[in-house]
Amino acid sequence: MTIQELLRSMHGVWHGTYTTMAPDGTVIEHFASQQEGRMEGTDWTEKVIYRKPGGRVETRHFHAVVSGDDVSFIDDDLWGETVRAGDVAIVFTFGWKSRPQERIVEISMPRGDYRTRLWEHFEDERLVRLTVIEEHREFGKEPERWFSRQGT
Repeated sequence: MTIQELLRSMHGVWHGTYTTMAPDGTVIEHFASQQEGRMEGTDWTEKVIYRKPGGRVETRHFHAVVSGDDVSFIDDDLWGETVRAGDVAIVFTFGWKSRPQERIVEISMPRGDYRTRLWEHFEDERLVRLTVIEEHREFGKEPERWFSRQGT
């Protein structure tokens, strides 16, 4: 199964939680999220809503062009590299262009309508925190279409 096929299997609206911990396991932050992923042609788009403590809400949009196992991110702020781990997982290394000392390594394991993701956060090559993400797909809900190619 290619990365494109794995992403296609994750199409939908996912609800879950993010739990961020220090390397010793102390919980730093816990909050709800909604992630809407859409694979259309070669375009993978995501809309992520983070529902943080104190009523803070952050929304981010991401776009990548995917062909088989080749992934190219179209983002002014984010850089990323993606590889497939067998037919069951994606390893995504990414960071913010404005913070070159930071890197996040994500391991994603989709399984039907349930998936887990683990982020390892590094600063200057040292592990500084972990984020555990557990999500369930909402049955029958289509993700928002916020992106369209010019002329389509």
